[in-house]
Amino acid sequence: MRHKAGRIVAVLLVLLIIVGGGAVAAIYQKDSLAHVYFRKLNDKTEKTTTTAAPVTDETATSSTIDEAKLKAQLKRLQFVGNVAVIQDGKLVYQQPYGQDPQKNTKTAATKYQIGALQNTLTAAAVMQLVKDGKLDLTTPVSKYYLLDNADASVTVGSLLEMTSGLTLDVLPASELNKDVIAWNLANATVTTTGQYNFQTVNYALLSGIIAQASGVSYQKFIKDTLLQPAGVKHTGFVTSAAVQSKLAPSFTYDKASDSASAVTQDTLFQTMNDQLGSKQLYTTASDMAQLTHYVTSSSFVGEKYMHQGAIAKEGTAYTGRLTIDGSRLVSRADFAGYHNALAFTEDGKTGVVLLSNYQKDGSLSDAAKAILKIVQKDN
Repeated sequence: MRHKAGRIVAVLLVLLIIVGGGAVAAIYQKDSLAHVYFRKLNDKTEKTTTTAAPVTDETATSSTIDEAKLKAQLKRLQFVGNVAVIQDGKLVYQQPYGQDPQKNTKTAATKYQIGALQNTLTAAAVMQLVKDGKLDLTTPVSKYYLLDNADASVTVGSLLEMTSGLTLDVLPASELNKDVIAWNLANATVTTTGQYNFQTVNYALLSGIIAQASGVSYQKFIKDTLLQPAGVKHTGFVTSAAVQSKLAPSFTYDKASDSASAVTQDTLFQTMNDQLGSKQLYTTASDMAQLTHYVTSSSFVGEKYMHQGAIAKEGTAYTGRLTIDGSRLVSRADFAGYHNALAFTEDGKTGVVLLSNYQKDGSLSDAAKAILKIVQKDN
């Protein structure tokens, strides 16, 4: 029995030496097979336990933009707001810049109202319906709405061009309106058709025509046709005071007294009611850049339809739509203390968006064009 126990102990000692030696070889003898398996096992463990840095839709890819030149342009303009740059279809730069009178903190996700810049998207939505055969630019507006003194020359296309002759001379209420169509129909009058006149009633009625032609609300059609396909996540509708409170507040500047004033909710809502009311959009600079890139890409309706109605020809009077300016596409909007501008290459692949909630002086449109030149040179 004693001999048997001794043999067992001896066997265990031999096994311990073998296993121990294998472990040593696995760790220290780099040319051993055991070491190869040890490294593979260790590599797998490291890969499964390493935590990657979070990647969000707010992350811009690397760029060779001359940031010093870009910031010099913004400084010259005394720009306050957010800037976003797209290069070859990719977001490469986005930053807040400057401080508004209340020194509100801004991030890449700071949201702004865009005013008539929304007409760019409304016009794009119209052309999607035209392409789908659900809408015709030559169709009289009377097919959708009854307007006093409006004949067949008041067409869907004339609304896009703001040559319908429709005018509004009544100030809207300061309580946010969820049905601006009814208010516009009750107060609009028809003057001379065929002559340009910037009147917000044109695009208010287009929002209603989009709803009738598509069979869904204007908001849903914009979401399904533009916002979701473009992949934007920080764009929506200002449906209430609670939503507005989450946006960058806007300010006006009085040059005579060199002072700033916050735009009141009553003034803001009254201005919204003069356009689309609770169907007004808010967005970020990067989202607006992505949306502009999307609607001008072949992924959307294509060049033929965009130039047929969604993109205005060079020299065309201002409607809020994208407009050809030399080899660029440009648009701008001033809206109750919000000031916005964009400039893109004609193919929509490279561009600049500036969204501001306080502008003392200068032209945001000129600044956007100047920054686009910098981006193109660096590209």
